[in-house]
Amino acid sequence: MPIIISSTMSDSGKSFVTTGLVRLLNGIPFKAQNMSLNSFPSVEGGEIAFIQAFQSLGRGLKPRNFMNPVLLKPSGNGIEVILYGKSLGNINPKEYYSMIFEIWDKKIKRELKTDMIIEGAGGIEPNFLDRDITTIFPMKEGIPSILVLDIDRGGSFSSAYGVYEMLPPSLRPMLKGFIINKFRGEKSFLDDAITWLEQRTSMKYLGAIPYLDKTPIMAEDSMNISEIGDGEINVAIINYPYMSNFNEFQAFEKSNASVTFINNPKKAEKADLIILPGSRNTFKSLAWLKERGFIEVLRKKPVLGICGGFQIMGKKLIDPYGIESGKPREYEGLGFFDFEVRFDMEKVVSISIAENERRGKIVGYEIRRGKINYYEDKPFLTITKRNEIETNIQDGAFKGNKMGYSIHGSLYNSSILDLFDIKIFSKSLEEEIYEMASKTEKVIRDNVDIDKVKELYNIKYPR
Repeated sequence: MPIIISSTMSDSGKSFVTTGLVRLLNGIPFKAQNMSLNSFPSVEGGEIAFIQAFQSLGRGLKPRNFMNPVLLKPSGNGIEVILYGKSLGNINPKEYYSMIFEIWDKKIKRELKTDMIIEGAGGIEPNFLDRDITTIFPMKEGIPSILVLDIDRGGSFSSAYGVYEMLPPSLRPMLKGFIINKFRGEKSFLDDAITWLEQRTSMKYLGAIPYLDKTPIMAEDSMNISEIGDGEINVAIINYPYMSNFNEFQAFEKSNASVTFINNPKKAEKADLIILPGSRNTFKSLAWLKERGFIEVLRKKPVLGICGGFQIMGKKLIDPYGIESGKPREYEGLGFFDFEVRFDMEKVVSISIAENERRGKIVGYEIRRGKINYYEDKPFLTITKRNEIETNIQDGAFKGNKMGYSIHGSLYNSSILDLFDIKIFSKSLEEEIYEMASKTEKVIRDNVDIDKVKELYNIKYPR
């Protein structure tokens, strides 16, 4: 039957544990609702949260829309709601929460599968008990839950007991076990607290995972970003508002570069390369760059723009429907390239292949609405396939020490960074994901009582 991996707080390690269990139990990753600016194309051409795609690819499966039925993308202009891979546009929170009951009853609940490893969202909170479709609603269907407790931040046992007491008596028996995460020290020191919690709840201790300096999983949100790599070439990635799909920079882990995420222009002065990453709201990200005083250093330094970061480098951003900016408007870009960007209603979501005569084939993915209209500057890439369908779309620009293009995940094609003397020694994105998921599986297997977890997983699902 399905099993839920939940917690008392965000960033406790739910995604990490879920990734390992998906492999160990031959399960299917599932998260009813995820709020994230990191996304990935599904096999159907839809858009799901990157971490569910990571968990899927980590088990050798193709990402599917049903693995993340609802993806919420904060935009600074409401929240973009992605339902089963397709964008419903920007919706205010009140309107969204009026929809979730029908979405749950008519769609999500009917698609719960017996081999799902269900990941909860954030922590179990009293103000969300009546609308938590990731944890509480599945528990009401009779699906057992395991709490992942972040002991590094303290209060893990008391918070676990608090969650148990907070739940309605009918749901407390659904909390079947707990896993301690990020533990430092001698595990025997946990014995008294483990006994205390087991005696007062229905939960059983399932294991303790040690604190890891580097967790073998790609960052899910901006609170997880950190320095990457230790090479001699200094790369600065600008951490502006609504930065998206930044987990692609994991490619630098195996390179001759060292990467830092910055929000102060002074920290860019020693950089050999500045990267403008993807953005869910290019207007706000561009305005932020100007307000923070980044323009001068960007003019002087080599710059690489990816997707939204590339769009910012043009002359003008045109938003006739107010999709990005909230109202119809135009905005002056950085002017590094002679093109305009027009934001259309239709969204491109695809696994894409581009080609360049000198650089060869570039494989990655696109998630964007911005359409590039070229003038004097010429594109240096041709997108030849989208979701296995042949196409002929001009993309990218290269002039002086500035370069940009629309394809995420392309850094794993090492030749793209030769222009900046950067060498990427990582494998392809999918191979990198599979390797990281394999390492995650080993950590979970070595520190969690998988036999006890399997007992929960094999309980007959009441439906």
